[in-house]
Amino acid sequence: MTWGALTVVIIVTCIVAMPFVGLYARRRWLTGQGGLFDCAHRITDGVPGSGWILGLARYRGDRLEWFRAFSLGLRPSLSLQRGMTTYEHQRPANGLEQVVLFEDSRVILVKDRITSREYSLAMDGDTTMGLITWLESAPPGSHYIPTSGDSPL
Repeated sequence: MTWGALTVVIIVTCIVAMPFVGLYARRRWLTGQGGLFDCAHRITDGVPGSGWILGLARYRGDRLEWFRAFSLGLRPSLSLQRGMTTYEHQRPANGLEQVVLFEDSRVILVKDRITSREYSLAMDGDTTMGLITWLESAPPGSHYIPTSGDSPL
C-alpha cells in the first residue's frame, strides 16, 4: 500500500469515526451536568407502537430535560417543568413498543397543566417510580394555576 492510499484510508476512517466520537463526548458532557437515564419520547400518535424516539433524560432543578440519543445538540428537545406537569397514568409497553423501546419499558403519560398537551415517555420501572415521585413531591402551591379572576393575595 502506498503512502497516498494509506493517507486516504486514515482520513476516511477519521471522518467516519467523528460522529461517534461526537456522540460519546456529548453523552459525557451531559452526564457531567447531572445524572442521565434512558428515556424514550413519543413524538407522534399515529400507528400504535410508532413515533418513538430513543433518548436520555435528566432532572435539572425543577425541570425534566429530554435529549435525543442520536443527536449532537446540547440543548434539550423537551423540557417539562415539575410544577406544571401532572402524572396521568402508566402502562407496560405492548406489541411493537416492546421491540422499539428499551428493555422492560413502562410507558408513562404526563400532561402539561397550562397547554393540556400530553407527553408519552418510556423508561424502566424504577425510573418510572422516580419520575412519579419527583412530580408528586413538588413544593406546596407549585401546582396552583391562578385563573383570571383570582386575587394575587
